[in-house]
Amino acid sequence: MSIDASNASLTEQQVLQSRIAYLEKERDFIKSLYRDMPKMIHAISKGALFSTLLGEFKQKLQTQLVDAYCLFLVCEKDCQQWQVQYHDDTNQALQNGQGQLSHVPPALLTFAASPSRPMRFDDHIQTSMEWKNWSAFLETNGFETVSMASVSDGQDAIYLVLAFQKKGKSLENELMTLALDCYVSWLRAIFEREKADQLLLEDSHRDPKTGLLRRFSFENSFNIVLKDSRRHFLRAALFSLRLLSKGETDETELKELADAMKETVRDNDLVACFDEQELVMGIRIQQLDDAEVVATKLLTSLSSTAFENNRLVQGGIAIGIAFYPEHSSLDALYHAAHSAAETLNTMSGYRLEFHGKYYQSSADFYSI
Repeated sequence: MSIDASNASLTEQQVLQSRIAYLEKERDFIKSLYRDMPKMIHAISKGALFSTLLGEFKQKLQTQLVDAYCLFLVCEKDCQQWQVQYHDDTNQALQNGQGQLSHVPPALLTFAASPSRPMRFDDHIQTSMEWKNWSAFLETNGFETVSMASVSDGQDAIYLVLAFQKKGKSLENELMTLALDCYVSWLRAIFEREKADQLLLEDSHRDPKTGLLRRFSFENSFNIVLKDSRRHFLRAALFSLRLLSKGETDETELKELADAMKETVRDNDLVACFDEQELVMGIRIQQLDDAEVVATKLLTSLSSTAFENNRLVQGGIAIGIAFYPEHSSLDALYHAAHSAAETLNTMSGYRLEFHGKYYQSSADFYSI
């Protein structure tokens, strides 16, 4: 065998050995990365605390990237406020007295403001103008490269991880990408779980047809209003709206009525759907005639041209109103308001219940 052929064979063997070594390293890295995946998925599916999951994911990523320093950050979606998630001696130099970043490098700001680009890899960061704000931090720790990943929680925050590496100890980009991609996937799974929990909670509390509170949710919330009113000597009123239409209830028309009711009251007042023929409102008032103002406002709104084709509204609405503290419990309030609405029979309008009698106006409460 010639010398050239021998050298070529030796080179091929070296290349092959190098390739085998890399594949073994890649295999071990992937095995380590995915070893705890069932545990992670189980924790997310159980609905473990958000902070607990974040802590576990942080620990897992740091264990995986043993030669890198990981910095975990959270910023608002407008990239104004930047918070360091986990404080240590290394990142102390980057913080102000409130645990926020003192300065944000242009590279980091640009990356966080680009949600379509979930990862970024920067080399030679000690001499880069885009990382000049952190030059002292980078030089002190000998960091030469940084790999970044970000994920939005879908609401008001962006979660970021920055993996800094020193010269000669850099992990191959493919493996770093794999690790960061797993971290991002874990976070997205948490956010999806949180979103699902919120939707399930809302669905359990609200009627899907109208978007109004279900009966048990209304009762729980209005009982809190009554306790608060009792403690601070305030008034409250409960409205029972009886739908006079005898035909089949149209969901679209019912939703239009529900929306009109929500627009009539304040944001902290309560509106509920007890069934397809009865809606209920619970409001805080200062004076008795405040309830009349609300009832008149609602009836005026429903008499507008916007509802001229709404058969449910055109069929008529009878409103009964009862007051706290004249009735001290929700049950007594509801039955009084419901009875007041019943006195209208097939007439649209409102009636006020006051000490067992029914009135067209609060001005008649104390008349001789």
